[in-house]
Amino acid sequence: MRNAAPERPINVRALGTATDGLITGSTMLQISTMDIELLDHLSRAELRELWQREFAVKAPPSLGRDILALGIAYVRQERRYGGLPKPVTRELDRLLSRVLRESDVCDNDTMPLPRAGTVLVREWRGVTHHVTIVEDGFLWNGTRHRSLSTIARAITGTNWNGPRFFGMRERGSKVAEKRNGR
Repeated sequence: MRNAAPERPINVRALGTATDGLITGSTMLQISTMDIELLDHLSRAELRELWQREFAVKAPPSLGRDILALGIAYVRQERRYGGLPKPVTRELDRLLSRVLRESDVCDNDTMPLPRAGTVLVREWRGVTHHVTIVEDGFLWNGTRHRSLSTIARAITGTNWNGPRFFGMRERGSKVAEKRNGR
């Protein structure tokens, strides 16, 4: 059973009720069971209070009016019509875990950068280029850069994957295969 929130009046002036615009106590039930369409007429503060009554927890402070109204509408529809069927819920869970597993695999394809102070050396068309890894990026020709790709582009004049250009990623990795369509 949910904890009862302290009773405070909610301003419902926009709902066209026959009251003086404030609802308290026993008429609060009308607010908690009112139609979903009426949520559009409530302010953010009123929706936050209604959220607390519906979910028995305070709404996250970052949620705006629209998301608050959507969340309240969803829980009401779920209560009225029932939630998703168990097979659908299981399938969604299965798909989510699959996506999370695959994203972990993709993250492992890229090697972490060596620690600050490491110098990467690459020869390009007879010129040797030295790039020093620093805490907040890379140092090349006395200028800080945020990515190796911008340095590789400046050296070659074309778009390159910076880690690949500097030999930090193998050419036959899954990322390369996906990009080449293999």
